[in-house]
Amino acid sequence: MTRAFSLTLVLLAITAALPASAQESGGLRLRGTPSATLNEIDANRGCPLSRTSVTVGVNKAFGTGSLANQQLSTAAGNSRCRPLVTTQVAAGVNLGRGSGSKAWQSIAVQGQSGALASIGFTRGINVGVGAGSVAAQRIQNQTSR
Repeated sequence: MTRAFSLTLVLLAITAALPASAQESGGLRLRGTPSATLNEIDANRGCPLSRTSVTVGVNKAFGTGSLANQQLSTAAGNSRCRPLVTTQVAAGVNLGRGSGSKAWQSIAVQGQSGALASIGFTRGINVGVGAGSVAAQRIQNQTSR
């Protein structure tokens, strides 16, 4: 190997490693002055670049005349740091299967919006099977501004 080729490989290895370590923390607090962006990045070391929240509930009332209630809640994290990208998942499965059974489920997620993108995914399955069974479900997935 020539010396120039070896130096090129070392520089490529260093260049490839740097972006990975820079993505571990940073984040931006939103400000009105674009010129302060570099200062904001430096001042917010430790703020996450992305934030993911997953809230999943499974609730079931299977016996005859059984009753099952479930309430889940997730709130936004540190308001000082605003991540560049946020992802929120709120999902629930609620089953009232026994004769005369009652299943009730409530899931509330309040998340923080991202500076570049906010992704929300909300899904629910609500089933009442059996004579006189009742199944009620409420899933709320909100992003603050």
